[in-house]
Amino acid sequence: MIELLQTSMAEVFEQHLGMKLQPCRSRPRQDGYRAQIPFSSEKEGDSIATVWFQKPTLKRVSAILLFENDPDEETLEDLTSELANFIVGHAKMLASDRSLDCKIETPRFIGIGPLIENGLTHLYKTENRCIALQIKEPNA
Repeated sequence: MIELLQTSMAEVFEQHLGMKLQPCRSRPRQDGYRAQIPFSSEKEGDSIATVWFQKPTLKRVSAILLFENDPDEETLEDLTSELANFIVGHAKMLASDRSLDCKIETPRFIGIGPLIENGLTHLYKTENRCIALQIKEPNA
């Protein structure tokens, strides 16, 4: 499922949003918007996906999806959860295409803060801003 989430992150940003992803080499120190989605797969068991986005990235996504260049805080928070849902939902579709069983729960905005050490972290960069996808087993 982790590989599917990585593939999904790239496809959502590149194919659906037109934002090229590249590796981010340095861990960002700024605060970002975070959302979590618990998911499970038959092969890997229960896990939690967390996405982390900096505000400028969310503003760019807002301009693309909502045609809103200056979204308010509530919109940024909702957009964080929707992007998490989009990424994990797309991963679920990829899993289905491969006949892999998985289920996802509703995304939950968990706040604004730094990118913390929490499970396996994949860092990407788009338009000079890092974004992160973290995967963690609930009891880890």
